[in-house]
Amino acid sequence: MEPSSPPQRLFFHMPPGVARDAWGANLVLEWGNQSPLPIVAIALIPILLGLRMAVPAAEKGRARAGIFFLGSYLASLPVLASLGSAGAASAYHAVRVVSVAFFAFAAVIASGMLLFDVLLARRTELPRILRDLVVAFVYLVIVFVILSRSGVNLTSIVTTSAVLTAVIGLALQETLGNIMAGLALQLENDFATGDWIRIDEKITGRIREVRWRATSLVTKNGDLVLVPNGVVARAILTNYSRPTAAHRQWVLLRMHFRYPPAQVREVVLDAVRSVAGIRADPTPDCLLMEFKEDSNTYACRYWIDDFQRDDPFDSEVRSMIWYALHRAGMEIPFPSHNVHMTEMNQDRAQRKADEEHARRMDALTRVDVFRGLDGEKVDRLARRLRLAIFGPGETIIKKGDPGDSLYILRTGQVIVKVAAADGREHEVATLSSGQFFGEMSLMTGEARAATVNAKTDAECYVVSKDAFREILEERPELAHDISEILSSRQITLEGVSTEVSRQRRETQRNQLFSRIAAFFGIGKS
Repeated sequence: MEPSSPPQRLFFHMPPGVARDAWGANLVLEWGNQSPLPIVAIALIPILLGLRMAVPAAEKGRARAGIFFLGSYLASLPVLASLGSAGAASAYHAVRVVSVAFFAFAAVIASGMLLFDVLLARRTELPRILRDLVVAFVYLVIVFVILSRSGVNLTSIVTTSAVLTAVIGLALQETLGNIMAGLALQLENDFATGDWIRIDEKITGRIREVRWRATSLVTKNGDLVLVPNGVVARAILTNYSRPTAAHRQWVLLRMHFRYPPAQVREVVLDAVRSVAGIRADPTPDCLLMEFKEDSNTYACRYWIDDFQRDDPFDSEVRSMIWYALHRAGMEIPFPSHNVHMTEMNQDRAQRKADEEHARRMDALTRVDVFRGLDGEKVDRLARRLRLAIFGPGETIIKKGDPGDSLYILRTGQVIVKVAAADGREHEVATLSSGQFFGEMSLMTGEARAATVNAKTDAECYVVSKDAFREILEERPELAHDISEILSSRQITLEGVSTEVSRQRRETQRNQLFSRIAAFFGIGKS
């Protein structure tokens, strides 16, 4: 468009009084007329070359563009001299505008790289899209300044293109929305290049770059996925790299009901801890999640630092669990349904019942208060025992609670605790298979004198008051023997002298006998 009035130029003018055939003189005058721009352009070339070596690979293209603009600017000077010699005023002014624009663009590129890649990069990491918007705004200002100084009527351009601008704005509405969404995402600083994210439970990948229109992700399969920034802004995002790189993995497994949960957890956790790369802090854990029709469902949870390797870690953990369970003789069940048939192998069932009965009788003979029983009564009492199973940490009996039963350890270990003077419970003994506790409550009904907790999985035979009453009613004289055994044990625990123990034993024996007789409702004899 031709200017409507004589242009008001700052440095865009033909050198007055220059001979048209004096090309060399015109070149010298053109150089001097644009000074110091040519000198600055020559100085910027090594600066941009140095920046190209120092900046990241993604920014090297900017340095190349700046060098191209500077080379184009310097190359335009001989062209301007030729046009001046030929007297082509219109072409001279057009080339002059483009020439100065080349220099200005190169200067903006060099300044931007020095500002964003050298100075600010040491202090903070600005969003790339914000940098691009700042540079684009500066470009726009330069274009307007150059056009206005060259005599172009910018007001008429803006007025005549208002309708076109509205049409373009509507057509680019979604694109502009993606640009603004990308800017907002980077300003919020919720994720950055290199983070692993999941978008709406659909796409999982590592952020490669947040561009003007879309965010590019690289999936674990090595595929490049472009997601419009508008979609990212509206989606539910999960960032696996924030606030730290630590991420918890879940591995589910099914185990048969016959295996105690504490035993399953111990085997599984030992296996998980042996996998290289698993974080020790936070520690792995194993939870009983659900009772199903044919098995228990457990969740093994552990922490890793490299989310990209989550599948290999899961595979290694599952492999180690399989080997550990196999060594422990614990099978992972197939989906199944139990069908109970009326016909059974009587011999096998009888053999198992006999083995269990023998174990019960052996356990009873180890308890000193039952040593006075004959074989028939031990057999009857053994059939009345109840089997109770406790997991690690469970309280079997609690100090101060009422009680009327005795416990014999079939398997496992328990911890006995008593209250000290400070009110705190202290461990005083650890009991193992074959040992017993709670005899005073069984015989006299007194409150529990100590707290007993399971240290491991513990199976206990429980002798109840009702089961033992039948035997005492048939043989009341057993109460004398039992009171003698209990009084001797108490005297021994108190550690008194032999002489004092003889005097106290008789008194204590009589007291215990009276309490036993009253508790079981038997007559003295």
